[in-house]
Amino acid sequence: MDTHPTQIVNAESISKKETYSTEEKKFIMDRLNEERLIQQRADEALAGKKGPYTEEEKAKILNKLNEKRLSTQKREEIKKLRTHNKKIYKFGNKEFYKFKNMEREYYIDIEACNKFSSRPVIVSLFYKTVSEYELKKKDVLIKTEIYSEKFLISLDPIRVYFKGYSLENDR
Repeated sequence: MDTHPTQIVNAESISKKETYSTEEKKFIMDRLNEERLIQQRADEALAGKKGPYTEEEKAKILNKLNEKRLSTQKREEIKKLRTHNKKIYKFGNKEFYKFKNMEREYYIDIEACNKFSSRPVIVSLFYKTVSEYELKKKDVLIKTEIYSEKFLISLDPIRVYFKGYSLENDR
């Protein structure tokens, strides 16, 4: 960086202005860029980065990225299998999936199926009453696991015990 006395005076006068000439703008940008480069070199030295990556480092990075991609792809496939080719029931204006092998015929709103993760969430399941046209609602805890096609449901939100249930297939 230049320490010429005219530039020092110039820098002091620039700091008091509100509008700048093209030459002053270039001077400011050069100084900011120089400070950024100094900070960047200091960060690289602290991080231990030597410069370009070796072939081994490139291979390790590519392997990690590939593993991450495969893991994400597997999660997306299982998520799709949970709801793909499942029978859709319509009650009024809403569409539902039906769980199988539960003590009652429980239905879940299709829109709610995409919001699940490995953290339990309170969701409303619906079931038919004697009148067949009326749906009652029951709040349960639902979560999913990345390795399973099933929804893990705890019917009692206080005494949490998850059991896996899948949706009814479309015939």
